[in-house]
Amino acid sequence: MSQNPVSLNSPNFGNTSYRVTGSPGLFVQGSQFIIGSNQTSSERSYVILKVLGRGAFSTVSFCDWQSPLPSSARFLRTPKFPTSNRIVALKRARVTDADAPISTVPEILALRTIPPHPNVIPLYDYFRPQNSPSRDIYLVLEAMEGNLYQLIRARRGRPLTPGLISFIFHQLALGLDHIHSHSFFHRDIMPENILVTTTGLGRYLTSADPGSTLRETDLVGVFKIGDFGAARQTTSRPPYSEYIATRWYRAPEVLLSSRTYNAAVDMWALGAVMAEVVNLQPLFPGTDQVDQVSKICAVLGSPSSDSVFDDRGFPVGGGPWPAGISLGQSVGFQFPLVTARPFYNHFGPSVNALLVECIRGLLLYDPQIRLSSRDCLDHPYFEETEVMRQPLIQPVINLNQ
Repeated sequence: MSQNPVSLNSPNFGNTSYRVTGSPGLFVQGSQFIIGSNQTSSERSYVILKVLGRGAFSTVSFCDWQSPLPSSARFLRTPKFPTSNRIVALKRARVTDADAPISTVPEILALRTIPPHPNVIPLYDYFRPQNSPSRDIYLVLEAMEGNLYQLIRARRGRPLTPGLISFIFHQLALGLDHIHSHSFFHRDIMPENILVTTTGLGRYLTSADPGSTLRETDLVGVFKIGDFGAARQTTSRPPYSEYIATRWYRAPEVLLSSRTYNAAVDMWALGAVMAEVVNLQPLFPGTDQVDQVSKICAVLGSPSSDSVFDDRGFPVGGGPWPAGISLGQSVGFQFPLVTARPFYNHFGPSVNALLVECIRGLLLYDPQIRLSSRDCLDHPYFEETEVMRQPLIQPVINLNQ
């Protein structure tokens, strides 16, 4: 018997199986898993195990899924739910246009269009409940242990090993390159939207120098880009919405109300995220729009008209951005006059100089010269640290216990 979608405030989590009839339908033909047209419907059955998070427009829960899913589906194994073998993430999201076909919802469109990739969260199923007065839709996604924000907090000030930093950075750059190469940009890259599942511990080389044998133990895991609710196609026509991305990771062109930004906003966000991974604290923790620009200028200096180099030969500051100065003037904003300090001063003395250089390349003011995802992957930092991000795997240790 079909029921309305379960209330996420239900006290019976883990005790009751819920069945929801929704469209589109899903069918299994041999080894093929097929999602039908919007005119078809079928029943989904699941048990909600735990609510992971609630936002203004969505709620995400761990569920024990009891209906068909693609053969490629991966299920989270955790001793927290020892009797559940098919744990997925169920996202309930509110859409603004209840009459629009569900397949055109931005998050669903992006995840259906972008081919599978190891560093992009996969979509297994999606549906809109039938005969429901709400504007809610549901997405069935791979469940992950946690996110990068939680990982950073769990370090309690203990720096990540250099090999793990390269390991994380490389996976995120690969994921973004895959997204961008298939004509989408994410628009909301931040630690909370980078999902993590640990797979054990490994011993990472501490140096890329030939003959180096010293290793440090740190976690090994999979890092995937998730939450495509703000994603847009690069072929779509601007103007785009002004307030995208969490403020601390928002590119300066967006802060200055540009409506014609592009995939370069993701690269800025990646630079801010990686600086946080290295330092274990945000690089630009602004309290509002104006303070956010001030925080950026405090680190990168004011947009300059000339290229300036420090005593180590590294470019200083965020570089020239004449278009940004004009953009600011168009909205009545004038950049504060701040002289940039050498960028490496914002990192510890032991941090790899090429890593600092790569992060700075992602944080250039001018989106036209900011590193692209391909530029990032081709940066000498990743070539130098390739051997460092290949840890010797230690015997499996269950990190959930």
